[in-house]
Amino acid sequence: MRPRTLLLFAFVALLGVVATVSPALATASEVKLEVNQNCVEADWPCWTSGSGANPAPALKITIAAGDEVMFTDHDASRTATVSWTGSAPTKCSGIPVSASTPWEGKCEFAQAGTYRFESATLFDDENTPYGDANYTKYEIVVAGTSTDATTSASGETQTEAILNGSIHPEGNTVEYHFEYEGPGVTGKQSTPTATLSAADFTSHSVSAQVTGLEPGMIYHFQLVATYGAGNTSVSGATKQEFTTHTVAAPTATTLAAEGLKETEATLKGTVNPGGEATEYFFEYGTDTHYGQKTEKATLQASGGSSQGVSATLKGLTPGTEYHFRLVAKNKQSPAGEGLDRSFKTASPPAKEPPAKEPSPTPTPTGGNPTAIATISSPPSGQPIAEAAPGPLFGSVKLASTQHGGVVHGSLVVSSSGSDGRLQIELLTKGAAAPVGKLVRSSLHAGKLTFALPLSAKGKAAMRRHRRLTLTVTVKITLTPQHGAAVTVTRSVVVHA
Repeated sequence: MRPRTLLLFAFVALLGVVATVSPALATASEVKLEVNQNCVEADWPCWTSGSGANPAPALKITIAAGDEVMFTDHDASRTATVSWTGSAPTKCSGIPVSASTPWEGKCEFAQAGTYRFESATLFDDENTPYGDANYTKYEIVVAGTSTDATTSASGETQTEAILNGSIHPEGNTVEYHFEYEGPGVTGKQSTPTATLSAADFTSHSVSAQVTGLEPGMIYHFQLVATYGAGNTSVSGATKQEFTTHTVAAPTATTLAAEGLKETEATLKGTVNPGGEATEYFFEYGTDTHYGQKTEKATLQASGGSSQGVSATLKGLTPGTEYHFRLVAKNKQSPAGEGLDRSFKTASPPAKEPPAKEPSPTPTPTGGNPTAIATISSPPSGQPIAEAAPGPLFGSVKLASTQHGGVVHGSLVVSSSGSDGRLQIELLTKGAAAPVGKLVRSSLHAGKLTFALPLSAKGKAAMRRHRRLTLTVTVKITLTPQHGAAVTVTRSVVVHA
């Protein structure tokens, strides 16, 4: 096959004369894409926009290996030369070293590569403001045959992978994509077509990401490159394969609890979903049997990395130790269970114990009828001591913390207190009237138990505050002829 010839005209534009004839009717003297163009005018195509040591070429053309380029300079008044600045073609004829008359020449470019040359036109007109010489730079890219190769995949997960390859464009513009096939893929699938960023003579790495794959499966892929005038290279000989990661059972790690309060705590941990959607929750309780759990939540697959999780507990008991652990489950087995950890809720602030009042000695029968013996309760939570024996009481027992709307207790009535009158009242701080009252007008010696319910007013206060601090007064009064009375006072806290 005869080599294709490209004709490039040398200097043909006259100094200071620019023709405005349309390109379709242009004569040789008006063609602007010439080897030795007059670049005095800035709007001419050969004008170089670059600056410095490596300005942009005035004209860049691309040919195929084996093609010829013909250089022509028909202007007799100002002739030009062709000066190669790098690799030069080995088959040239008619190219003068120095030109004084019009000339024609040609070169055959057998080897792919980039060839650069300059053409210089000397101006003898001393009146020209543009100097004595005009240099124009040209570049001829001789495109070879592009090569490409499929290389190994990378970044595999359970459902994704990156397909890799390399392309040597050899001066051609190259478009490429990857084809892949395997389980869950209908026929062959292709990644979007991309264009190589450089049409040079070096090797370039290319890649594309594929998603929606199935875990633990083998897939095949290959690079497909299209270059030049529709030439397609399929690197079938370098077809590669990869295997997606299998889905593993999830793992859970229990971390220390944070934000500890009297009734609240935040449980912390990490979960590795193992490659697919995973549910997780915390188990908790006052021992390692737990018995309670938080609401379930879901984590999506995360490419094999762990994710932090948390849950906040409310309504806990103050000053209590709790155990907890993190549990994660997906379709794989077994479930991931974190190790047991514990925390203790904060204790409520200590309360000041009530001040003790002096306990006067009860007046015996026949003495002052207004004499009263008062015995106060110990601080809340401490054991209750029995009252000292007296003429009316043997003992009084009353728990300092009680639940519900009823106060329970007992007392021992001595033989001296029999036939007396018993009155028990429940009082709140600052209240003008009791919120519970019990009266018995006839007593017998021995143990007496009682259950004193709160009044409607007391029950309403309980609903508002959830707890009430009460003063319980137990009073036995003898008949007027005996003229004696004894009162015992206790403090109790009643919880709803």
